[in-house]
Amino acid sequence: MIIVTYSIISGPTLGKSCNAIDEEALLDFKSRIEFDGRGRLSSWMPETDCCATWYGVKCDPTNGRVVQLSPFVPEDPWAGDNYATKYGTLSPFLGNLTYLEELNLFSGHGLTGPIPSELGRLSNLKFLLLSDNRLNGSIPTSFANLHRLTELSLGDNNLTGIIPSNIFRSMKSLSSLSLSNNELSGSLPSSIGNLISLKSLHLRNCSLSGSISSSIGKLKNLTYMDLSENHFTNMIPYSIGQLSKLETLLMNDNKLNGPIPNSIGKLSKLKILNLSNNKLSGSIPSSIGDLASLLILELNNNRLTGALPNSIGNLTNMYSIDLGNNMLAGNLPSNIGHLKKLKNIVFSNNNFVGKIPSSYGNFKDFFDTLDLSNNKIVGPLPYQLSKASIGNLNLSNNPLGTLTLHGSMFKLHVNKLSLANTGIKGHFPQWLSKTTWIRHLDLSCNQLFGKLPSWIGNITTLESLNISNNRLSSTIPSEFKSLSSLKIIDLHSNKFYGTIDKNIGNKFSMKYINSLILSNNPLRGSIPKSIGNMAELQVLQMESNRLIGKIPQELGNAEKLKKVLLSKNKLTGSIPSKLLNLKELQVFDVSRNHLSGTIPPHNSSIPSSAFSHNLGLCGTPLPPCKSL
Repeated sequence: MIIVTYSIISGPTLGKSCNAIDEEALLDFKSRIEFDGRGRLSSWMPETDCCATWYGVKCDPTNGRVVQLSPFVPEDPWAGDNYATKYGTLSPFLGNLTYLEELNLFSGHGLTGPIPSELGRLSNLKFLLLSDNRLNGSIPTSFANLHRLTELSLGDNNLTGIIPSNIFRSMKSLSSLSLSNNELSGSLPSSIGNLISLKSLHLRNCSLSGSISSSIGKLKNLTYMDLSENHFTNMIPYSIGQLSKLETLLMNDNKLNGPIPNSIGKLSKLKILNLSNNKLSGSIPSSIGDLASLLILELNNNRLTGALPNSIGNLTNMYSIDLGNNMLAGNLPSNIGHLKKLKNIVFSNNNFVGKIPSSYGNFKDFFDTLDLSNNKIVGPLPYQLSKASIGNLNLSNNPLGTLTLHGSMFKLHVNKLSLANTGIKGHFPQWLSKTTWIRHLDLSCNQLFGKLPSWIGNITTLESLNISNNRLSSTIPSEFKSLSSLKIIDLHSNKFYGTIDKNIGNKFSMKYINSLILSNNPLRGSIPKSIGNMAELQVLQMESNRLIGKIPQELGNAEKLKKVLLSKNKLTGSIPSKLLNLKELQVFDVSRNHLSGTIPPHNSSIPSSAFSHNLGLCGTPLPPCKSL
């Protein structure tokens, strides 16, 4: 501990109430603030009264001792007077403010260096707020002396080391603890159970490890607990069920394993439960249905197995449920469709079987997401689903079959529709002509054949169209010219033939295109120069076609290009220097053509394979050109 000595300061003058010890401590604090963007400390002048005129300083009028120090807190946070830039370190002299009840140095990443152990001498302190700085070093063990503390906030710093087990042993009044976003190590000490008044616990992203102590169950007043984004292992303690006042429980992004304890059903006031991104196994306990207040349930990205308990249908207040990326099986529970407040269902990447229950069409208001992709669900789709308005309907990678295209689906109101790899056969689905406000359509990896219908030009809200990996055959349809909202066109691996319209890049519908993917089709002719006029283009893929002629220099005018794939064609001539030196270019491949000449000097890291099998090409990264 630093021994603080006092310089000789004369006693208070007439009308000056500031205590000499406190004044010296404050002036030393000011001296260590190297830059104060708002000039908040400019009022701290020795000849003035710290209790009367110093910004952010409040004193007890009965004894003139400083009880509150908050120099960087704006007068009106709602008026845009935000925490300005400031730099400096904490003064150990702050430990001399022995009457201090509140120390608020939340300062927008401004303070650096360690937390002085002398702060542990502030036995009257109730609020210690040092969050959102760049403080480093360990948490002082001297904090064990802060018996009256009600709020301790050290989050968003660079603190390291373990959490000292002794600091929690006598903080009986602590109601809020925040250590989030630090670089701590070790486990959460079992002494955490001594914080019997704790209501809010923030330990997100602290690099903590080990087991979660069963003493956590002693925090009977806890309403909010965030232990997410750490390295906690082993099982969720059964004692978690004792937290009867808990409303938010976040344990996501850890390494927790074993089953979800049945005791979790005792958390009757729980509104948010997030256990995602762990290694939890076993079945979902039926007690989950006892969480009558639950709004959000996230159990995705675990190793859960078995069928869903029917009790899930009891969660009548639930807004969102995500069980994706598990090994759940069985039929989809029909009673979920009766949860009137539900707006999000994500059951993707499981082993669910059977049909979609007709009750899933009961959602009368706008429904955000219904994601049943990557399961074993079969068709047909229920007629009732056509009555729903859905933001994102994803049924991809299910064996739905041809019966999916039930005639009733023509009323479907959907923003994003994904039916990739669902076994659809036949002509382009006629019922899509009657869908409303669809923006994203994915019918890739099916068995569609024939021409694209002319009515596709009527879907003017369409922003992305993916019909790749089908057997569609026609020329590139002129109907695209009506789709002025298009950003992504993916037609690869079909049987589109003919030439590409030489004015394609001048069409108004191409104005916002950022991805044009035409690969692996029997397209012939040359690459249109007008593509260089597509100012938003980032991805151009035309490999494995039958294109001839030169690579247009004008492609270099599309300055946002990041990916250009032109391999496996019959292109001739040289590589345009401007195209190869685009600032955003990351991927480039012109291999297996008939190009010739010297590869232009370029800064991008492009492998030699991207230029290979062009007998006339030479120069870096290929062998040097032969001199005449």
